[in-house]
Amino acid sequence: MTKLVLSNILRFVVLIVLQILLLNYVSFGGYLIPFIYILAILMLPTRLGNIPLLLIAFAAGAVIDLFCNIPGFHTFSCTMMAFIRVVIGNRMLTRGDPEVVIDVPSVYSVPLQPFAVYLFVMSLVYSFTYCLLESFSFGNFWMTMLSMLLDAVGTWILMMLCQLLISPKKR
Repeated sequence: MTKLVLSNILRFVVLIVLQILLLNYVSFGGYLIPFIYILAILMLPTRLGNIPLLLIAFAAGAVIDLFCNIPGFHTFSCTMMAFIRVVIGNRMLTRGDPEVVIDVPSVYSVPLQPFAVYLFVMSLVYSFTYCLLESFSFGNFWMTMLSMLLDAVGTWILMMLCQLLISPKKR
């Protein structure tokens, strides 16, 4: 249990530092901004309670907002994504079986297709929320939707690459 807690803390620190120091300065044409730090929230255990999950997501978003000088966009988007994970995400990972507990949802503990769909849906929720907050209007609807879709796809690709490149430890 202690090993699981320490690995989750280390994952949070590494992904948030990577987001703050590197990925916040990466923008492809102003439309695609990858958000790798949400992977730390998405890889939290399925048995984690709903309130701790929402509080952790809120804190992670608040840390990113603090370093980006954005008033609550990441905080709200992370909390919304965690709420959607509570509602449908855990069922996607466990295939609706309440008996199944996944300590670390990853491409190695869940079949590839359900995990890829899970990551894409959650990155789509995050990107949709973030882009709507950022534009704060429907005046440029199609550009906002393009930005949202590109953010979600770019984030999904980056998260899948991280999952596939980091192999599990040999036991």
